Amino acid sequence: MTRFISRFAALGGALLLCCTLFGCQQTPRAAADLPPLAIGVVSAIQPMGTTDLMAGFIPEGRVLASADALASFDTALADKLRTDTKRTYTFIPAGEGTDPSAPRTAGGNTALDHWTAVAKEHGLDLIIVPQILDWNERHGGAAGVTTSAAVNMDFFLIDAREEGQLINRSHYNEKQIGLSDNLMNFSTFVKRGAKWLTAQDLAMEAADKMIREFGL
Repeated sequence: MTRFISRFAALGGALLLCCTLFGCQQTPRAAADLPPLAIGVVSAIQPMGTTDLMAGFIPEGRVLASADALASFDTALADKLRTDTKRTYTFIPAGEGTDPSAPRTAGGNTALDHWTAVAKEHGLDLIIVPQILDWNERHGGAAGVTTSAAVNMDFFLIDAREEGQLINRSHYNEKQIGLSDNLMNFSTFVKRGAKWLTAQDLAMEAADKMIREFGL
């Protein structure tokens, strides 16, 4: 037992030294709170081409989320937004302007134009557009995996008043790494309950980041 405590103390000292020398990951600074406006959220989409993007790029060899994963994400995001932000949202389900393969909304020549028009159709001031670029499920369980989960996604915040303007983007690109592979990951590993997360878990981390950065 004494030997274990000594090793743990040595590990803690090494981690403290690493943080001192190289700096530990900082929590993104929260944005100023948004005023009480009419905000909409569209179902998560998976862009199929560059015309569906408002920023970034589609990764080579990307993996698409299943229909069940998308539905679960939409439900979890709606619950999180209602619970964590205490705001009222209009949720726009799949099939109402959210299919990237469908024709653009009338007058919308770009993705920004398209989502601005969708927001106006629903009487919204702002609209949040989640785009999943890559979705890799965990292979294994919470205690151990053969392949860890990885998620690459964006949230876009569009001001649909007047001509429409992209006012914020929250980007999240994370593949979970074990403690043995990266000691600098210690605080994140502990925060995650010292277990292997699912892709859905990572996507909710992305949602938490978005809520802070959008000031919701």
